[in-house]
Amino acid sequence: MSQLPLLLHAGPGSTWQAAVVVASVALAVCVILAAAGRLRIADPGDLLLPLAGSAVLGSLGVLGHVIISDAIGFALPIGLVALLALLLAAFTPLELTPVSPLALGALALATVGTVLLWQPLTIALHPPPDMLPLRDDSEVTIVAPEHGATVPAGGLEVTVTVTGGSIGPVISDLADLPLDPEEAGTLSVFVDGDRIPVDWEGCPVSDPCDEVTVTVPVEAGERQVAVEFVRGDGTPFAPTVIDRVTIIAE
Repeated sequence: MSQLPLLLHAGPGSTWQAAVVVASVALAVCVILAAAGRLRIADPGDLLLPLAGSAVLGSLGVLGHVIISDAIGFALPIGLVALLALLLAAFTPLELTPVSPLALGALALATVGTVLLWQPLTIALHPPPDMLPLRDDSEVTIVAPEHGATVPAGGLEVTVTVTGGSIGPVISDLADLPLDPEEAGTLSVFVDGDRIPVDWEGCPVSDPCDEVTVTVPVEAGERQVAVEFVRGDGTPFAPTVIDRVTIIAE
């Protein structure tokens, strides 16, 4: 999970999740049409229209991302099963007909997958605000480097301050979390959307601090550095507490 891009760190209103929901529904419709004999899927070339059409429709789904993204927990398993069914129909002798093993198996797998996975997927990808600790007045600020600064490539020192809260170590036991979720929180650091594991000295729970400096690797070129302040166990706040700067590494 630590290497997931920042793009995946999303909740209500996520645009990429809305696109996945619409594309998944479109793929499921293609499977239904193929099983009903309205869409031919017998060789790899037949996949062009379903896949391209689903991608185009998915891109339009971002227009309603505030509502559509809420269905990611249901749609993702259905979309993956539908895609698998289309691939099997195109690359193997299996056929999609109303009572074929492929169609019945896809229906069963999609049903079981949706029932079993919608909740963990929703919690992992799209937790509703009432499941997240609420942000009160905490703010995180990248003090250095400044936005637009030119820095040497390699190890970049990033200095971060937190107001309205404090920074502590990563806490694995929920029982050790302070009553105030903004106290003894921790930091997630991203470079160009990739999460970078970082450590810092000090800042125990008994004596948390409000400023730390961490070192992250940056390659030459224009880079975006983002730092998110999260609860001590890594759970993000609602709304997100984050700051970003763009730097030029040479």
